[in-house]
Amino acid sequence: MNHTVEKSWLEELKKRVEFQEKSRLKMIEIRENVLDNEKELRSLDSTLKKTTSFMKKVKLLSAATVPQLIEELSKLNLSKFVEEMASGIIETKLKLSDIPKVTELCLAVSAKYPNFSEQMAGEFKKVLPVKKSDKITNVAKLRVDIIFLAELCLCGVFNEREGLQVLGAVLSYLIQTDKVEFVNYGLLATVSRAVGYQVANIVPIPMGDDAETISVKEDEFPTSSALSNDQKKTIRELFKSYYESLYSKTEKVCSARNKAMKRVKRQERSRGDAADEEKTKFNELQAELDTLRKMAVELGCAVGIEMKPLKEEASDDEEDEAANLEMGRRLAEGAIKLWNDEETKAFYEDLIDLRQMVPKDLYKDSEQRTLSKAKMAERIEDIDVENINEAGAVDAKRTSMPRMDSEKETTPEDTHLQMLLKEAADSSEERGVNKWQKFVLDLDHLVSKYSTDKAAEYFVSNLNNKGCRKRLVKLMIDPPPTRIDVVPFYARLIATLENVMPDLTTEIVTHLLEKFRGFLQQKQSSAAVAIKVESKMVCVMMIAELMKFGVVSRAEGLSCLRQLVYDLRGHSVEMTATFMESGGLYLYRHTESHAKMKRLLEVVKAKRDRMKDQRQAMLIDNAYFTCLPPEDSKEERLRLKLDEEDTPMKRFIRHIVLDINESNVDIFLKCIRRLDWSDPEISDYAIRYLSSTWLLPIENLQHVASAIAGLCNLPHLQWIGMAVIDSTIETIRIFLENPGIFNQWAHSAAVYLAELYSFELCDEDLILKILYQLISYPEPENSWKDLHRIRMVCAVLEIVREFFSKGQARLKMRFFLSYFHRYYYTKKDAWDQEALEQLSNPEGTENGAMPDVQTSFPYEVEIAYTEMCRQFRKKKANSLRWPKNLKEAQDAVAKIEKKFKGELKDIVGEHSDLEDGDVMGQKDLNVIEEDDEDEDDENRDSELEDEDSEEDRKRTFSMNNAVTKEEDEDFQRELDRMMGEGFRQSVLKAPVVSSQYDVTLPAAAKNRFSRNIKFAEDTKVVAARSPEYNDDDDDDDQPSSSNMAASGRQKQSRVTLMVRGKANKPALKTVNIDDDELQRRWKEEKAREEEERADMKRLTLGQHMRIEMEEEKALLAQLHSSRKGNARKNPSRPSFPKPHLEGEW
Repeated sequence: MNHTVEKSWLEELKKRVEFQEKSRLKMIEIRENVLDNEKELRSLDSTLKKTTSFMKKVKLLSAATVPQLIEELSKLNLSKFVEEMASGIIETKLKLSDIPKVTELCLAVSAKYPNFSEQMAGEFKKVLPVKKSDKITNVAKLRVDIIFLAELCLCGVFNEREGLQVLGAVLSYLIQTDKVEFVNYGLLATVSRAVGYQVANIVPIPMGDDAETISVKEDEFPTSSALSNDQKKTIRELFKSYYESLYSKTEKVCSARNKAMKRVKRQERSRGDAADEEKTKFNELQAELDTLRKMAVELGCAVGIEMKPLKEEASDDEEDEAANLEMGRRLAEGAIKLWNDEETKAFYEDLIDLRQMVPKDLYKDSEQRTLSKAKMAERIEDIDVENINEAGAVDAKRTSMPRMDSEKETTPEDTHLQMLLKEAADSSEERGVNKWQKFVLDLDHLVSKYSTDKAAEYFVSNLNNKGCRKRLVKLMIDPPPTRIDVVPFYARLIATLENVMPDLTTEIVTHLLEKFRGFLQQKQSSAAVAIKVESKMVCVMMIAELMKFGVVSRAEGLSCLRQLVYDLRGHSVEMTATFMESGGLYLYRHTESHAKMKRLLEVVKAKRDRMKDQRQAMLIDNAYFTCLPPEDSKEERLRLKLDEEDTPMKRFIRHIVLDINESNVDIFLKCIRRLDWSDPEISDYAIRYLSSTWLLPIENLQHVASAIAGLCNLPHLQWIGMAVIDSTIETIRIFLENPGIFNQWAHSAAVYLAELYSFELCDEDLILKILYQLISYPEPENSWKDLHRIRMVCAVLEIVREFFSKGQARLKMRFFLSYFHRYYYTKKDAWDQEALEQLSNPEGTENGAMPDVQTSFPYEVEIAYTEMCRQFRKKKANSLRWPKNLKEAQDAVAKIEKKFKGELKDIVGEHSDLEDGDVMGQKDLNVIEEDDEDEDDENRDSELEDEDSEEDRKRTFSMNNAVTKEEDEDFQRELDRMMGEGFRQSVLKAPVVSSQYDVTLPAAAKNRFSRNIKFAEDTKVVAARSPEYNDDDDDDDQPSSSNMAASGRQKQSRVTLMVRGKANKPALKTVNIDDDELQRRWKEEKAREEEERADMKRLTLGQHMRIEMEEEKALLAQLHSSRKGNARKNPSRPSFPKPHLEGEW
């Protein structure tokens, strides 16, 4: 079993245990060999002066005076002062740091005076509390005395039972008498940390994150044999019982605190506020729980027990936080959106900045805030939405408030405008009156974002004075009741003016909230102050719209809606429906207010079921379904279907896949292996989540890949790895086809694929193919901002880099890096150019504002690229030089393409060209001369050797252990010599025939015929063995020479053959042979000999190559066995870089 302990504690423990064991053994030896040393004591100095001085020093004992006292002790006879020495040492106020030195003094005294241990035990019994009637007066001295007593017991100062009885008694007293208040927890925690391991085998747990810890096995701790195992167990049980008592009390207080919290929350929900007594009791219990929890944690760490979590009930805030996080996740995944469309989003979020459009002199007086902000709720957590359904339930006995349609119906919209225009007419300046009239008329025609922004700019430029601002406040808090359609534009106008007129916005919000609260406090029976419901609806709609612009806080919006829902009767129904239709969806989909709004909607739905007025019920239904889709919608049906199909097995599969980490990967691997993989539904579901890398933290992908590697070790589950890899590659492909949508999915998929490669589940060719796809797949035209592919490539290379550091894989990676450098610098140059253009042309942007463009290249991308280059440059730094700009990167790529395009072209077309050239070159048969035959053969062999060598070099491209040049040349020379000799013997028919027939050429024939032949159309003479008749020879040698000359035009040659005649005498016979036939036969024989020679050469070279490859494989196998991890051996087949997947080459 391993223990995590503080390093300093372990070092101090080893040092103290070593000293204690040596001291104890020494004291045992002294006691066994005790002698009568009375004579020796008498010889020592016992004068009163020196002994009195020594005893005074003992009463002032400290760590610094111990060495001097030990030295004086050996010179004095203190046999009459042993009891006084023991009393002086016990009464001295020691520190914890003094205990080791004082222990050495006690050891020296006990070794010289055997009765010292008895005196010390008696003195300890006097000062330590061991009875129930004893009281603790000085906790600090008691702490030191207990640790000092334990040290003396461990060092052997006391006899076997002498000190242990006192130690056990004082510990029992401290624990048994303090199981209610637990005032001794600090004292016991210190004792346990100091000597707990020696007396009870207690290993304390480190406290705090700052402590330097170390993991130690149980058998690596030092062994203390001063106490037996039973004695240590007894003391350990005492500490454990004390901790359990403290933890039990903590649990009781926690339970009481939970009950008090429930009571307080219940009263706050039902009464609006809890009683002071309940609050005070809850606060007291909370403070007591915090104190007890702190005590339990400290004591538990000291006695080596980890504290169990308390059963604290989840508060409403925690539940709300969980709901808000779920909504945030759905928003992030794109399942829902905060705004219905982009136009709505732009209307509420894209506000113009008037400070950049209007000269500062026009708003410098109104820019400073002079009024404090309107009092609004700022914390959504403070909004209580529990049980308002019961407190404000619809009373069936009371009728709903009738609509007062007849009241104030004589106030048309025109009258409202006339009053404003009349107020403006009283102005002394006719020019100002005209401007205000124009502005008021424009407000009535606000129909778009553009017109609203123009109205705001006009007001700041021409009407920014105190009087006009007051008129605007009145106009905004009392918009025309019949023009509810302009309320959103009024709200945008107010939000736009907030930057240059903060006091204006504050006044409007303050008056609106006061007006809203006045509506709620209005008595139902007061007809004199009755207001039309349209005015109330306009007021709550203005508050909701200002909330969406951020002028009114979401917490205040929720508070207003809660007050309406609390008493959902009369006009509150119309006001609630209006507020929900305007701002309900915004509150429901915002991550901060989602949980509270969800509960309010539940209350609204419950109260709607009790409404009797069908008109009001319809209003609530419409408002409710504006915030939430109906249950028969497509989204809801899909959710219900998924809930029905979510079986326990599927939840288990999600748990073992999505919750996998370093600590549980082995356990979850066993669970995954035991799934029923023969069931198609289970296997498909498991493969789906094993491939959904975006659902896991990226640091856990390596553990999932490790689990898949473990599955693939089983023969019947090897298909899982291939299925996961296919799904991962498909994710990357979808990302490439849909840029900017699945960036995070593709990033995690690429990292996942690299982790699978590191566990040897796919080969290096697949990794290189994916890397080439990432940098070569076509991108949209305006994609200079999209740098996600660079991040993906750097992430993949960071994982697979170490596997591409040797052999052919390293060469392939260097080729890819050249293309990646070009891609990186292409992106970077495009970024710099685009940023420069936008900065140099700010007029092209909307409203002439400065463009929101990051001018510098993203720092994190540049750092990732630089770190990747540095990692690849770690080894063989002199041979790697990365390009510094786009031109160098393009030159490097062009150099690679030029090199390998030529070699690929040669490999594809060289053999056919060579063979065609040989055939064309041998169409004509030359005259053979005997003397030049060897030289021609050698030239021909040399040409074939060069061609075969070139072919062989390309076939064995990039092989490390090829045949050296010198060996190849020696081999070729020897082979040419052997083949030449065999060829000449087969063609020229060596003169063994003459020995068979045993005939001799007549002397007359020797002079008569020439040994050379010459074809009629050739000029080159080639050596021949058989005598031929030539029409160019001397005419006197043959009577028919003139006839032969005539037949030369017919391409015939006369040949004289020597045969055996009668009586075995040689005879000459002349025959005519066509020159074309002779040439054809000669060329066929020559081609056959050439083919045999080439076959012989290929067989010999192939055998030599196989021997070399077998030696290379043996060497690679030896290297592979010594490599650690999951490195791969380099394939021996030739390979070439893949610069582009779109068919560029």
